[in-house]
Amino acid sequence: MRKRGRIAFTKLEALGNDFVLVDGRDATFSPEPTEIVALADRHRGIGFDQLLALRAANSADALCRVDVYNSDGSMAEQCGNGMRAVALWLHRRGEFDRTTTVETAAGPVALMWESAVSITATLPPPDFTPAACGVAGHDRFPIDLPADGEVVQVLGAALGNPHLVALLQHPPGDDEVRRIGSILSRHPELENGANIGFAFIEAPSCLRLQVFERGAGPTRACGSGACAAATALMRAGHVNGPVEVIQPGGTLVIDWPGEGEPVTMTGPASKVFEGVIAWTK
Repeated sequence: MRKRGRIAFTKLEALGNDFVLVDGRDATFSPEPTEIVALADRHRGIGFDQLLALRAANSADALCRVDVYNSDGSMAEQCGNGMRAVALWLHRRGEFDRTTTVETAAGPVALMWESAVSITATLPPPDFTPAACGVAGHDRFPIDLPADGEVVQVLGAALGNPHLVALLQHPPGDDEVRRIGSILSRHPELENGANIGFAFIEAPSCLRLQVFERGAGPTRACGSGACAAATALMRAGHVNGPVEVIQPGGTLVIDWPGEGEPVTMTGPASKVFEGVIAWTK
């Protein structure tokens, strides 16, 4: 029989991409997908785009491991905005001062603290092959994918999680992002789905971006999606770094030295509130 208990949580946000963080390093927090969906409900639960569960690190070089769950109960390999939220939470608790490293399913992420409005997460090098993005039957990008009676040309970048990027000739609109994104994110040519970014170039070093996140839908911002869009478009010669990526929730600065190198993402994060969850464990 499972026992009732109370689990402390912190609600955090990074450019409006919102999270619930639970410190599960004592191994008492093991949510089922249905429990995550209930917590993510914005009317009957707490509400969030992703749940961030801290675990004990496997490596002595890391402060902790971060498990990322989408609001539909599925697991995500990476969450760039979530990493900055984790950095804020750990820094406020005094667990690190200037720099630290956390583990994710996509590999280690280095975190650097300057202030609450300038937190940098360094993600592993992007992989620009269709295979890394889970696209079957293609050797290279760009790739044309049919969606809702039209053909969408996409670039791709995997940051541990798969991203496809559609370069638009106009700023992305909410209806387009939801309609096309919902189709492409679970397109039959994708092995495990993908996050879909809709990008518009405003200036040689500035993008406007909206992302339909696999397992969460349209979000106010997506950190790894910003990294994917910026690096894919830098690699294709469309923009020059560092790149400002403007999303509905705010702006990130993405920098990438080039092929085979990690990508850095700098932006803010903030605490919203704290509470406790009545939990069966």
